[in-house]
Amino acid sequence: MKNLTKALGISLITAASMTQHATADTIFGIYAGAGGWRGDYSGTVGDPAASTGDLSMGKANNTFYYVAIEHPVLFLPNLKVQHNELTSRQSSILDTDFRLDDIRFPAGTNLRTDFDLSYTDATLYYEVLDNWLNLDVGITLRKYSGYLAAEASQLSEKVDADLALPLIYGKFQFDLPLTGFFAGFEGNYIGYNGNELFDYNAKIGYLFDSALDLGIEAGYRTITMNIDENDVVANLELKGPYLAAIFHF
Repeated sequence: MKNLTKALGISLITAASMTQHATADTIFGIYAGAGGWRGDYSGTVGDPAASTGDLSMGKANNTFYYVAIEHPVLFLPNLKVQHNELTSRQSSILDTDFRLDDIRFPAGTNLRTDFDLSYTDATLYYEVLDNWLNLDVGITLRKYSGYLAAEASQLSEKVDADLALPLIYGKFQFDLPLTGFFAGFEGNYIGYNGNELFDYNAKIGYLFDSALDLGIEAGYRTITMNIDENDVVANLELKGPYLAAIFHF
């Protein structure tokens, strides 16, 4: 907790220094979206670790949705809330020993795993640029509320993945004038005490110009987790394409 508090303080100071010249939106607006993400797992879980291949963790279909509120009040940050489902339920025969918390599953075990690393982000951000070039910077508070579970014929273990972490947030977007097309990059990052968390996406999209701007967005997303905290040991990467429906009013 001490390391987490220190990390939060560093993140807040960094974001504050980056937003000294932030501008406010000219009108009140709501942005929202929902989509699906076809991700491919790689890396290891546990100590001693088993690879995602050992645990038969391959491609997974995940979902996400978000709402962002922007306003014209200078110095008051905008708010974005996003929920991300990250799950994997698999069965495999272990090629190597695998330990989850205090339970060791030996090689040759027919193992069933159920991992839920879903999380919710609450992001406070400022618009540094707000025209056909858009730049947002801020702080994300990420709350994991899932679990890691493994079960064999006579052994079982479940570890709660209950973590709250602050991350530096940034977003850059280029709107092609008078067309509705846009392209951008968005990401979050934190590193502390040997732990590291990084996620980003590169995207393109189109918004139809109407009273309620509807559109589509496609991109490629990557999440990297190197975590050894509260009995959760994971060095995972999840990456792949996504598609979302978006709207703005």
